Amino acid sequence: MSVLTIFVVLLLAAFASIAYFTEPSALEKRTRERLTALSRRSHEAADEGIRREVTFSRIAFIDRHLRHNPLALQLQIMLEQAKMPWTVARFTAYCAILLFLGVAVGRALLPEGFIGWVPGILLGFVPLGWVLFKRSGRLHKLNKQLPDAVELMARALRAGHSLPSSLLMVAEEMTDPLGPEFRHTSDELTFGLPFREALLQLQHRYPIEDLRFLISSILLQKETGGNLVELLDKIAALLHARIRLKDKVRVYTAQGRMTGGILIAMPFICFLGFNVIKPGYSAPLFDTEVGRKMVYAALGGMVLGALSIRKIINIQV
Repeated sequence: MSVLTIFVVLLLAAFASIAYFTEPSALEKRTRERLTALSRRSHEAADEGIRREVTFSRIAFIDRHLRHNPLALQLQIMLEQAKMPWTVARFTAYCAILLFLGVAVGRALLPEGFIGWVPGILLGFVPLGWVLFKRSGRLHKLNKQLPDAVELMARALRAGHSLPSSLLMVAEEMTDPLGPEFRHTSDELTFGLPFREALLQLQHRYPIEDLRFLISSILLQKETGGNLVELLDKIAALLHARIRLKDKVRVYTAQGRMTGGILIAMPFICFLGFNVIKPGYSAPLFDTEVGRKMVYAALGGMVLGALSIRKIINIQV
């Protein structure tokens, strides 16, 4: 490993450590947002609108550059959906640090060539995998909360509340993640955003099929007229039925998902185990041309197998 590589890795690790330990806690962030809101409320004459400022980086010129990058915008939405306290720049820094560390270890322990970059590539995708995992969990939880929220809206309308007031009631009664998102939508309506635009913004932040179906139904009913309470009751019953069906499908496909995970993890576990028991056991795979071709063919076969298993167990409901 060259001196330059060691210097770059240590420098990135130092920056990551400083950024991690100087990151304000969630309580401090909520306190700061609350104080900022109170300050804006006390200076209403100087208020410029209701646009929520999002920080992409604490470094000014990087922040300005990322604001006009479509990939950074999509990544910011993904981080918000996962409710991660990272900025886009911090996420990119974590990926780069792990990439450099993995490449340094791979080039030191594995033969030169593409195989030496594999550990770095795998480690570089770890932050993205973690964000996708957290995002998937929050989207699933929001989807499970949606039928109860629809029933609450129907009861509020039946009691004489308006539709925006029913959204506010859902925001006050439901927990994260659905409650804060409905609170955001209710605040947008309070500050004058059109009802259609506020619901479409909610759909854009959380592109869930059931939520998109609910929003489309409400907007269509507002344009054509009809009994909204009866419509929401039917939507709630339909969403409950869809969730029960999805849970059954998830149970029936559990064996396929477990089989796919075992088949993908087993070669790597065996590789590490054999090399720990007998160092240098897998050297012919990397020292010879035939061995390297076998490794590439095995990785390609694993990818095709994983995609095939995913296609089999991914049943659309």
